[in-house]
Amino acid sequence: MTAAGRDATGPTLAGAFGFSETVVEVGAAHPGVRHVMQRVGGTTGFLVALDGDRMTDVEVEIGLGHRGFEKEVESEPWHRALTRVARLGHVGGVQAEVAYCLAVETLAGVELPDRAVWLRMMACEASRVADHFVRLSALASAIEIAVGQSIAEAGAVAAAGLLQTMTGCPPFGAWIRLGGVASMPGARLADRWSETRDHLERILARFESAVVGNPTCESRLRGVARLSVDECLARGVTGPALRAAGSATDLRRDVPYLAYASVDFEVPIGTEGDNLDRLLVVVHEIRESLRIIDHAEGVISSLGPGALCADLGGSTPSARTDPEIRAAFDLDGPSIPAGEARFPIEASTGELGFFVVSDGGRLPRRIRCRAPSFFHAGALAGMLRGQRFDDLLPTVALLHLVSGECDR
Repeated sequence: MTAAGRDATGPTLAGAFGFSETVVEVGAAHPGVRHVMQRVGGTTGFLVALDGDRMTDVEVEIGLGHRGFEKEVESEPWHRALTRVARLGHVGGVQAEVAYCLAVETLAGVELPDRAVWLRMMACEASRVADHFVRLSALASAIEIAVGQSIAEAGAVAAAGLLQTMTGCPPFGAWIRLGGVASMPGARLADRWSETRDHLERILARFESAVVGNPTCESRLRGVARLSVDECLARGVTGPALRAAGSATDLRRDVPYLAYASVDFEVPIGTEGDNLDRLLVVVHEIRESLRIIDHAEGVISSLGPGALCADLGGSTPSARTDPEIRAAFDLDGPSIPAGEARFPIEASTGELGFFVVSDGGRLPRRIRCRAPSFFHAGALAGMLRGQRFDDLLPTVALLHLVSGECDR
């Protein structure tokens, strides 16, 4: 525990009565942590200093899942990095794949086919909905509203099912490709989306009734772990937490990518920057994502036949020699022109971006990932000092610390 953390609260109960403050380790194996973080990796732990039931300091313990992500992807061809990039997020991996591909495609000067643009955007929003429902499920578990947890889990499963219908494969199936996407969804996409949309809207309404409208929820979240806009910017906090503080910052609208400039959607914001505002922002964002998916599905259905993937410089062999077979199956991948590029997107967890450097070869010269959960983990201690011990897990759930992003 740092001295600064203990001094931040001024006179303490421990000092008044002459006993030592209590230090509690809430590790990844703790039942509460496991239930709250089971769908996002669950390798984060906490060391908490307590004065009575008030937290005087919190240390966030990350790194248990560290795997040298950036050096791993730098040692393989550009396209093979996607299998590792997808594992930055368990439910939101598609968004990380899109961010990486957009950075590489910007460097390569590639223009994406229209169908690929709209399909990627629809997949990103379906992934966002699923990830937000996972966040809501974790919150309901943390504040002990079991029916809310079941409802949110059903929403996550439904959104993930839509994503699987689009990609034809479960998560980490490498549907996102450099230059576009691997395949066109089946003919039943429109029917499946119509069914899923109605189902998700009913689930969201049930969650609002069971959790958002529950007096227990408001009493547990209102006024807890406040952050101002200035504090968010100073600590690198982005995404729903920044918008809950009152900043209408959303890269989909502010710096449009894919086809977001063609879609009308609202950016919800809060006023207090507390846990209750974070919850309300996430719920509103799910509803807006459903609107975006609805628009994208309509455009996709109206597009005629066309390419799904741009050419990044590969060649088709005319004879079955080993090097040409490797090229045909894209085992060596494309050569990316020398230079550097940075591309951030608005992921469900916040600003997720990649900085890529190429020396003109088939291997990256340098790849740097800006993962929002890493910054949110660093901001957590300041948010929780002076709060009650039972505010720890609801705050962690709403910040949505994804272990794949924290431990790279």
